[in-house]
Amino acid sequence: MEVIIVHSHLNPGGVTRIIESQVESLHRLPVKVVAGDCSNPEQITSRGAEYVEFAPLNYLEHKPYSIAEINQKLIEITSFLKNLTTSDSILHIHNLNLGKNPVVTYAVYQLAKKGMPVFNHAHDFAEDRPANLKFLKEIIEDIFKEKLNDVLYPDFPNYHFGVLNSFDKKRLENYGVQQDRILWLPNPVTFDTEEDISNKKKYKTEICSELNLDEKKLLVTYPVRVIQRKNIGEFILLSVLFANDVQFVVTQPPKNPVEIELYEKWLKFCHEKKIAITFEAGQKVNFEKLIIASDFCITTSYREGFGMVYLEPWLLNTPVVGRNIDFLTNDFQSDGFRFSALYDEITVPGQSEDFKNLDMHSQMEIIDDVLSGKIKKEQVYEQNPVLSALFKNVPEQVSRQNKSIIKNNYSLEKYGIKLQNRYKEMVG
Repeated sequence: MEVIIVHSHLNPGGVTRIIESQVESLHRLPVKVVAGDCSNPEQITSRGAEYVEFAPLNYLEHKPYSIAEINQKLIEITSFLKNLTTSDSILHIHNLNLGKNPVVTYAVYQLAKKGMPVFNHAHDFAEDRPANLKFLKEIIEDIFKEKLNDVLYPDFPNYHFGVLNSFDKKRLENYGVQQDRILWLPNPVTFDTEEDISNKKKYKTEICSELNLDEKKLLVTYPVRVIQRKNIGEFILLSVLFANDVQFVVTQPPKNPVEIELYEKWLKFCHEKKIAITFEAGQKVNFEKLIIASDFCITTSYREGFGMVYLEPWLLNTPVVGRNIDFLTNDFQSDGFRFSALYDEITVPGQSEDFKNLDMHSQMEIIDDVLSGKIKKEQVYEQNPVLSALFKNVPEQVSRQNKSIIKNNYSLEKYGIKLQNRYKEMVG
């Protein structure tokens, strides 16, 4: 049995990290990793897999196409995938249903229809992104004249799905996929480091010196690339509310031009209002040392596929607090995981709407009102009692228990065994 792992690109990010983990977990099997683009193929080849690049797998530009253009792309992609595989191959493809390249989605459907074993690893769904869903309909319904649901969720015994959480498992069942063709496959959670994770005080001294921060205050890090769903406005609000006792750090800027424009507006706002957040810290100091040095990691994100940020920092002895995404944290808590302080919403005096749902202008106005004293911090705390407990000390026993659950339930070895067992079911 040979495994062909396919994704549109291998740029730095969550899916690429999971593909790297898959290669490591499947070390007993021959593995090829195929992508439209990869800045560093060694990240794959050094782990024992072959890397193959094929540009048409990358994102398809969202613009009008002629039927002839799309059919030519379909022939090209179908021929490539067909020639790449044998009767002994499993096609393990990531985010096929996200709508970034509807021609690839349709090509895989056609190959599966002819019997190719396909494992559709769904991290995200076009149903959550209207523009992507529209693009899929334009290509699959308007040009290929197929029902979109039939192509995204085909009823073939050789076509299986992997999902990251119980919410998405239920979602697929509602779309008509039989339970026995859905594998609940939480991401592996590992953090190999050569740093001494027990020496938090030493690293905090170093990091605070490098970033010119006050070591006496709590150091709170948001370990993300700042994009819209990470809800940076709320992070900035919290930094203002806790400015006397806490210094806030965020690690990476966005790469997408649309996201960069929004990000730069927030940077300008923070600069003008003298809000002391350290942006892009991941480009200034060692990332692992920063997480170890932090008193807490925080998340204000309102949409995640798996929620790695809720788990990973605990492995470096750093507790996690912030916004709750219940369909993710429910899965973790059912394993026995304990979070000291998560909130479901933040509201402010004069607003009944959750802060995350407000537009950027409204969020900036509220933050400005808190800075000026028009909205009293005490009022915000009264309206959101959980905030008072957000950065309370986390008992050592809780940290130990959480680390133990991660190592037992989300290990790379168990992840690989789950995958291989499913592959065997699919090929008989």
